[in-house]
Amino acid sequence: MLKELFRIPTPFGDFPIFGYGAMVLCGVLVGIYLLRKGAVRRDLNPEAVSDLAIYLVLFGAVGARTWYLIQFRDQVFSGGNWWEAFALWKGGLVLYGAIAGGLLGFAWLQRRQQFGSTRDLLDVIAPALAIGIAFGRIGCFLNGCCWGGTCPPDFVFGVIFPAGSPPAFALGDGNFPSPTLHPTQLYSAAQGIILCALLWLSGGRWRSRPGRSFALFLALYALGRSAIESIRGDHGVLSGELTVSQWASIVAFSLAIYLWKTAPERTSESDTSSENG
Repeated sequence: MLKELFRIPTPFGDFPIFGYGAMVLCGVLVGIYLLRKGAVRRDLNPEAVSDLAIYLVLFGAVGARTWYLIQFRDQVFSGGNWWEAFALWKGGLVLYGAIAGGLLGFAWLQRRQQFGSTRDLLDVIAPALAIGIAFGRIGCFLNGCCWGGTCPPDFVFGVIFPAGSPPAFALGDGNFPSPTLHPTQLYSAAQGIILCALLWLSGGRWRSRPGRSFALFLALYALGRSAIESIRGDHGVLSGELTVSQWASIVAFSLAIYLWKTAPERTSESDTSSENG
């Protein structure tokens, strides 16, 4: 855990650089790089795709924060301070909210201005989104949020968060380190990296069935997210119940099946720019 990476001296005082925000920024930059490379591979305009990416980041951030504020409204507003709704540097973004917000923004922007084939664009977005998830979850680890449930002290991947960290307060009085926990943030980061590599390697082979890369992303992310949710420890869920994110995973997996089955078969490479399905 490393909430604050360093401070930048300024005439108005030191400016802190938070680990969570830095990782999110890195995810955005690497994601845009992959978007541009993927656009070239799919015969799309990389400049237009870059412009689209900026909008999607904004829509995704709004969606992620809105989902978080709704799901954890009792925690965020318990002190009556409404400014906490804008404290993004403290964390508090839900990835499914980012995906939902990004998809809604994508649909709206595509109706206003065609950036290219809808399904080709989704395929280009998939690996960029996966690597963004990876960096975001590393940020969660540095921030101390989204921690996992307890595990045996000798568990090879087990981590202990320091005194004063969110897990230390949630699982004690905060004056002592947390018990040994599953690093669910790093599990999710590893999932994002693996997904990014898989989608990037397979994306070029599925040009003839646009939309299948994004369908694969949704399906595998939903399965992995649902499994990781079962060992999360930052939100209490009764035995036999599903978390909000697990319900969202069911929706995402169903959408993945639909996108996979309805992926059109491109008859020629020239269809790349003309197909909007």
